[in-house]
Amino acid sequence: MSAAMPDTPMLAHYRRLTENTTIDSRTLLSTDYFNHFNEVIMLLSMVGDMPEMLDDIKAWRPLSYCEHFARSGLAIAPLAAECYAHVPGEFRVPFDATIDELNATIAEGVEALEAAKADPALFGHLANEYWRRLQDLVDRAGAIVHGMAPCGAMDQDAIDALF
Repeated sequence: MSAAMPDTPMLAHYRRLTENTTIDSRTLLSTDYFNHFNEVIMLLSMVGDMPEMLDDIKAWRPLSYCEHFARSGLAIAPLAAECYAHVPGEFRVPFDATIDELNATIAEGVEALEAAKADPALFGHLANEYWRRLQDLVDRAGAIVHGMAPCGAMDQDAIDALF
């Protein structure tokens, strides 16, 4: 990741507003968004033993970052949604790409599980595979929220910032 650009007055303003909240003041993103995905990950982790839960997984629908916060009831929700428009591109681009991959993987998993319903062993294997893939994607997105490079590599400035 290249050295960060200097803060604009607007970015500095939002960084001050997010101090002492669950919104990362560097990236202006919040891991609270992952509550939405954790729901389907939890269902996938159990559906191998309880195939009837597939209907609950099929009922799950993607929500954008701002939609999630609008429905969340969290005290930080208005600020989280407002900040999203000001997330620096170095974080926003990989974050959005990872969220798109999460949503696509969930849709793919639902299709695969639906097709495997008649084979309990395959069904259980696929459920396990998909929840692990989704958890890995949430972990990647979480790293982005906390200012780490999406590939896991950080430049020296990013490493120094952690300490």
